[in-house]
Amino acid sequence: MKQVLVTGSAGFVGRVLTDVLEREGFQVWGIDQHPDSTEPQRERNITIDLKNRSEVVSILDKIGPRFIVHLAAQSSAGQSFADPHFTIVNNLLPVLHILDYLRTNDADVRLLVVGSAEVYGPVAKQDLPLKETHEANPASPYALSKWLQEECCRQYASLYDIDVVMTRSFNHTGPGQRDTFVLPSFAKQIVEIKEGLREPRVRVGNIDMRRDFSDVKDVCKAYTLLLREGKRGRIYNVCSGVSHSLRDLLEALASMAHVDIEIDVDAERTRSVDIDELCGDNRRIASDTGWTTKTPIEETLRSLLDYWSESIARLGH
Repeated sequence: MKQVLVTGSAGFVGRVLTDVLEREGFQVWGIDQHPDSTEPQRERNITIDLKNRSEVVSILDKIGPRFIVHLAAQSSAGQSFADPHFTIVNNLLPVLHILDYLRTNDADVRLLVVGSAEVYGPVAKQDLPLKETHEANPASPYALSKWLQEECCRQYASLYDIDVVMTRSFNHTGPGQRDTFVLPSFAKQIVEIKEGLREPRVRVGNIDMRRDFSDVKDVCKAYTLLLREGKRGRIYNVCSGVSHSLRDLLEALASMAHVDIEIDVDAERTRSVDIDELCGDNRRIASDTGWTTKTPIEETLRSLLDYWSESIARLGH
């Protein structure tokens, strides 16, 4: 059985990915600095600080994985503006520790480093959908941290022949994602309105942006395929290839829930620098692995509403 180590295993994507990998026959070890107390603890879950090099070395020596998926990160672009130093250190140091472990131990390990389409930054409409060859132009500390990750991976792959594959993952969502992210925030507020727990106003930031959303289940399938079939040293867009207006998605959620809403634009939910539209070209990953998205956006939106309806009911409201 192939052993895979997943960092950030207690996070939103990490929990889904662990299930997908186990169903496909992998033995999964998980690392997370902040285990989810609401989830049952798995036998092979470990709590360490990935910023601590000696802890990283110790656990890699102990497990000896054949594959590593590096998910752990401060993943909010909005929060990164408030604390850029933490975001950059938190997102860069663990990757450096893992890469250098693979270099010094000459380990036969495939490393998948999950990055972000935020590295593209503001782009001209004629450049959409974005290909992996498009120049990076990070417009937030979070995006900068992900671009620095990529550059470290590219250098280690080139100079030391490290077997690393990278993604530029576009927006993805699903049940269990925190309501600090845009679609879960919309869904939670709409459910609260439906249950009479708040006035019929949804607080939003800039909802005239367009984003390329995929369902988290599809994204985790992409990561599993890249572990097996991705080409070493390559960057892959993980995306649907279709962009949606946040306003349209908000209205679709409200329609599904059969509630009338008013929109309340909250200045605190807007960024100082924003990207009007992000939409990716997924032909590279499709060509190399056969992956494509399977889940319609409507199904994903419905799952978000169902998740928040169940969560709020459990709280007794």
